Parts: sequence; structure tokens; C-alpha cells
Amino acid sequence: MDIFTGSPPPEFFKTGYPLASLTRLRTGGTARFFAKVNNLEDLEETLSFSKQNGLFFYILGNGSNVLTDDNDFNGIVIILGNGFNFISFDYNENKITAGAGTSLMKLGARIAAHGHSGYTYMGVIPGTVGGAVAMNAGINDTEKIHNHFSSALVLNPETLKAEKYSLKKMDFSYRKSAVKNSDKIIIKCSFILPDKKNVSRNEAKEKLKQLLDLRREKQPKSSLTLGSTFKNPSDSIHSAGWLLEKTGMKKLKAGGAMVSNEHANWIINLGNATSNDVKALIDTGQKRVFEEFGISLEREIIYLPEDRL
Repeated sequence: MDIFTGSPPPEFFKTGYPLASLTRLRTGGTARFFAKVNNLEDLEETLSFSKQNGLFFYILGNGSNVLTDDNDFNGIVIILGNGFNFISFDYNENKITAGAGTSLMKLGARIAAHGHSGYTYMGVIPGTVGGAVAMNAGINDTEKIHNHFSSALVLNPETLKAEKYSLKKMDFSYRKSAVKNSDKIIIKCSFILPDKKNVSRNEAKEKLKQLLDLRREKQPKSSLTLGSTFKNPSDSIHSAGWLLEKTGMKKLKAGGAMVSNEHANWIINLGNATSNDVKALIDTGQKRVFEEFGISLEREIIYLPEDRL
């Protein structure tokens, strides 16, 4: 029987929850606790329980870039529910604010529907607003979250107090921010809108459609994937995908996992993959690229719990 040093688990907690059901790759063990929090009070109660009992917690978005270990996670996996899923336009301040649990693709589509250009990249990136801001998501060197970021409300789990993070305080860099790999939790984010609508709604939506079509042409057709496995190295003119392809990684298999034939930086689940299968391909890719080019590839995907502990 579990013995808790503080209050018992909140009633909305679930135990022994299958992590495979929460990630796009559909692999992994179980979480000791799972909590879908629908408001700030639920989140604070969850964090208090975590602190009282010395349990790690992890905020999971859409599971679009998270690989969960096959071993069970002895902690709390948290998803931000309805109260963190909203979009609000403020034309007096020329800003749009979204809850951290809001789909980034939904946000990009909504901005396009209002006739604003420059945000279509948001509409093709799976994941949540909070996760996208934490990792400064983007699709190229110019279209990244930090280019439009205004501020974020960030909760400190130790004090349960929220603090406003400015662009400077967020300290964005390539696929990083001040809150990534920390305990801090993004609650909501604001983005700067142009002074006025500079394209028609139809034109903005057409640009989004074209970008979606282009991404679909270049990326694997399978939905059982986490997207880009590695970051593009800063010490090479070549992308991670190019380096991996040159070392013969395309179509390489490990158990039920395979490196995509369409893109060497993507790993797909053939239907019965384990996280260990995926990890084996990650390790092989890193080893081959280092031996061939002397370049150490850094994972873009998050490996839970290794990247949380």
C-alpha cells in the first residue's frame, strides 16, 4: 500500500496510466499517477501533492515530441485541460493570448482566419502553445516562436506563485528557452500581432494550406512518429537529416521501429515498436554521424524520465 507523507492523492488522479496512449509514437510504460488539471486550483493541488511526497512531475502537451521509457514512470504526468485551452484577441494591445494547453496548430489556423500573415508556421507544428514556447518551436531560421513572442505567465511549483516572463527573461535560443528542462510551468502566452490585418482572410488561409501541403509532401505519411529526432547541428552546414541519410540510416530498423524512408531524421512506429527500439535507432544514428563526420547530434525529442530527472 502506498504511504503518503501529506494528503492523499486528489480524486481526479488516475493510477497506473498507460503513457503510450498520451504520445504520438504510442510507446512507453505506465505513469504511477496521471492528472488532467482543468484549472489553476487543480494544478496547484497536484503540485502540492508532488512536493509533499517527493514525486517528480512532468507537464505533457500533445505528446508530439516525447519518447517515454518502457519502464514505469514513478511520478505524476500532468496534462493541462480545459481551463488552459483558450484563445483571446486584444486589438487594443495588438496581442493574442492563448492558454498553454491550446493546440499550436489551432492557434495558427485561428490567426490566419483573422487575416494575419506571418503566423502560418504555427498552423503546421503539432503540440501545445506551452510546449512550443518552452522549446522555441519553428520550421526554419526565421519562422520561430520568439519572433512573435510578447510575454508568458509562468508558475513556480515551489512557491505556487506566477511570474510574468518577458522576451528577454525567456532567453530564447535554438530549441531552448529559460523554462525548458526546468520545473517552471507556462500557464499562458501572449504574442504580438501586426498593427492591422495585412492580408485577406482567404489569402492567409490559402498560405496555411500551401504550407501544410508542402510539409505533408516532405514528411512521412505515418502518424506514429515524433517528428524531428535530432536538432540541426550548429557546427555543420548540413542538416541532421542530411548527415543521417549519408550514413545510411534511412529504412534502418530496430524491432518495430524504423527510420523513415522519406526523411532520415524521423523515426516511425511500424505498429509494434517499443521505446527501447526507438532508443536503439537514436543511439545508432548518433554513433554513425559521429564516426563519419565527427559531429555529435543532440536529441530534439524529449526522453522521459531521463530529461526530467
